[in-house]
Amino acid sequence: MVISDIDVRLLRVFRAVVEAGGFANAQAILNVGASTISTQMSQLETRLGYVVCNRGRGGFRLTDKGEALYRLVIEFFQSVHNFETQAGELRGGMNGQLRVGFIDNIVSDPRSPFRPAVERFRRQPRNNARLLLEVLSPQELERGLMEHRLDVAVGIFYSRLPGLNYEALYLQRDVLVCHRDHPMAQIKDDAELATALPSCHKVLRSFLGTQEFPVADSAGQAMVASISHIEAAALMILTGDCIGFLPLHYSKPWIDTGELVVLLPDQLYRDTHFSIATRADQVRPPPALHTFLSCLRAAKVQDTGTAQVHPFLSSMAA
Repeated sequence: MVISDIDVRLLRVFRAVVEAGGFANAQAILNVGASTISTQMSQLETRLGYVVCNRGRGGFRLTDKGEALYRLVIEFFQSVHNFETQAGELRGGMNGQLRVGFIDNIVSDPRSPFRPAVERFRRQPRNNARLLLEVLSPQELERGLMEHRLDVAVGIFYSRLPGLNYEALYLQRDVLVCHRDHPMAQIKDDAELATALPSCHKVLRSFLGTQEFPVADSAGQAMVASISHIEAAALMILTGDCIGFLPLHYSKPWIDTGELVVLLPDQLYRDTHFSIATRADQVRPPPALHTFLSCLRAAKVQDTGTAQVHPFLSSMAA
């Protein structure tokens, strides 16, 4: 298959459809209707000479050849990205694209070096690099790095993947909260609160796994929601039915107005590690990535202290 400009466009459509999980979901990404996407996918299959996906009542599913093609497409666009970056380096300065992923609601954390790092990066001399930012879950960030769709990610990573490098960045304080109308908010005795906690309905941030809730019933039946974003956890807690851990900086406005109540603030808290994640094969990072990483390291709080989990939490996990 000799690749033309039209074929590159069709391959971009194919990649968008695969990563969106079907034609319908890809409409918003590609800004075209499902019928146009269907036509473009048929054109691609005609050019290739084989079927890349099954679509219909059974839903969208790649064929074996479609799976293999998708892997080739990822490699192809990564090669294009590398070419653009290295060709830009010949002009001097920073050029090309820098693809940065991060988890939601870290900008408002005064301890987070992310915002100062972006500001510092944007002020660099001879900076012609285009910054592409994506807010994703930790699992999506790691997958984006592994699939060469991201150059660097900032988030909470407890399950370290081979092929990725992780570097400590800063600590975030998490506190256990409930809505002011929740029954737990009415209990004033600490011992009574501690006894009642395991059976409460809880929100679990899935990327924290067992680190999230040592305060749980033995069968896990009190877990009513598993989420990947802080915004979703806050929504469930604000309904008044659930308790859950939220970053202190994020929940502070609701705490200050009294809408959220911190439960046992001197006993139930945890410091969560934020890290920088990059691919291990980036032995010689391009100038834009190298500079951005330097900006992150320069902006981070040097004395982050030691991560703390209050002994009360540890004893409940035992």
